[in-house]
Amino acid sequence: MEKQVKKWAHANYDIQFTITEKEFEDAKLIMLKEFQKDYEAPWFRKGSAPLDMVEKNVKPEYISVWAYEKLINIGLQEVLKEQPEIKLIGEPYDLKQEKKEGNTIIDLKLDIFPEVEVVNNDWEKQSCTPIDNIATQEEIEGTLMNIKKQYADYQDVDTIELDTISKIALEYLDKEGKVVHTGHTYIGEQEFAEDPFFPKTFINKKKDETIELTHDETKLPAVLHNKKSDSKAEKIKLTIKDIKKIVLPEMTHDMIKKLFWDDTKLETQDDLIAYIKDSIEHQKYDQELIKKIEWVLENLRNKAMKVMIPQTLVNEELKTRMKNLEERLGGKEKMDEYFKKMGEEKSKAFFEDISKAAAESLEKFFILQKFTQLLNLDVDRNQAEHMAVEQKLYDKLVKNDGTEGKTKNPHTH
Repeated sequence: MEKQVKKWAHANYDIQFTITEKEFEDAKLIMLKEFQKDYEAPWFRKGSAPLDMVEKNVKPEYISVWAYEKLINIGLQEVLKEQPEIKLIGEPYDLKQEKKEGNTIIDLKLDIFPEVEVVNNDWEKQSCTPIDNIATQEEIEGTLMNIKKQYADYQDVDTIELDTISKIALEYLDKEGKVVHTGHTYIGEQEFAEDPFFPKTFINKKKDETIELTHDETKLPAVLHNKKSDSKAEKIKLTIKDIKKIVLPEMTHDMIKKLFWDDTKLETQDDLIAYIKDSIEHQKYDQELIKKIEWVLENLRNKAMKVMIPQTLVNEELKTRMKNLEERLGGKEKMDEYFKKMGEEKSKAFFEDISKAAAESLEKFFILQKFTQLLNLDVDRNQAEHMAVEQKLYDKLVKNDGTEGKTKNPHTH
């Protein structure tokens, strides 16, 4: 069997086999003997029927397909034996077959394992600045406040204050005073902080009190705009239906046990604050670590290294991403409905973006592997703990510029 192997820039090989008529007949004979083992015919013991009888009872096209598949597998094994440096992956694709001068010419493509090409020594110049993951007082207090709000008590009161939340009934009136639309909204801490209109309009107002305003959408906040576009509103009537005072819990020992778990080591609010601080610093450290290594990999990808990702791997990564999307959307039917609503043109652009992102992600993965090899970092990715590779890279690349006090690695506690 003659073989031609040509490597292309798109991380694949074009492979051509020239199969003689004799090679085909030999492969066909092997196949018929395999069928003969299980073939049962009248007057013959199982496996002893003549080969010509077996052949007559098997579709000719099936014989040809099987024989050529066997010859392709033999040819590929010979290619790998002759050129052991080739790392083929996936299954053959773009198969083409033609007869020429009594022989059969089979062309196919096979992807190869990505090879990272180092184009210059810019990889030696890569560095990271220290991570600043210190939790600020504002972040700590904000997190503590959010925890308290999750477990706050809401008590009925008669007057709107900054620490209350109120349900407001909305009536939109036309120029004759007729109600053309109704609705409701809630006014609370967020609204008071974002727009001075709200405290000016509602603070010190009482339950069941009514406020009537001109419906001018250039002056009113968006939550008070008339959502019914086919009705013209001249005025808006706001009626205060319910007022609740937000009572935040005290973080006592019993409350902490109730909010977290019975065997928690947290005893006091100070313990809780320390726990919050530690959690924020863990999260900030991991986020900043990912950002810094991503920045380094992007630099390497743009300036120092090149890698072509074969379509086989891109397709596998794309399948994984689409499967994750399907699960997030609640199943295949909902995903199909999602893309149907999106429209053909936008769906096509969406798939192209995902394919591009999948290829870029794989490029960075293989560049990361190559970079760790060049830096002689001994990392077993299969055994590595959470972000161990990124951590080792950061430790190797971080600049000692006198600011190491800013960096606090919470994973070393």
